[in-house]
Amino acid sequence: MSRAGSDGTAALERAGAETVKRAVQLDLASRFQESLVCYQEGIDLLLQVVKATTDEAKKHRYRQKISEYMTRAEDIKKHIEKEKQDGKYHKQIRIEENATGFSYEKIFSEYLTEIVSEVWVEDPYIRHVHQASRYLV
Repeated sequence: MSRAGSDGTAALERAGAETVKRAVQLDLASRFQESLVCYQEGIDLLLQVVKATTDEAKKHRYRQKISEYMTRAEDIKKHIEKEKQDGKYHKQIRIEENATGFSYEKIFSEYLTEIVSEVWVEDPYIRHVHQASRYLV
């Protein structure tokens, strides 16, 4: 493998390891939705490392770890789905000041199903009637 290729693989390894490390931290903090995203991204990066690696022992170790991370990600998916079905799912969305691209449809679409009868929004910055009227359907 060329020097540039090994440098690229090393960068993927670092990025994958850091992403999975973050996933574990979020998992331990019960921030499951964010953890799931990090697991998925970390797994993808580590799969790219496996494809680029020629060392069979290293490939085997990575495949074992990827399998563990995939199992945990699947468990988290099931947990999130169960919370959604039980009506206990909570997600905090942080939108930075002056950010764009956050329509109400985009924010709430994943929750609007045939069983949803109401959505509660706690926003201390909604102070005017025209702001609240955007929520009416």
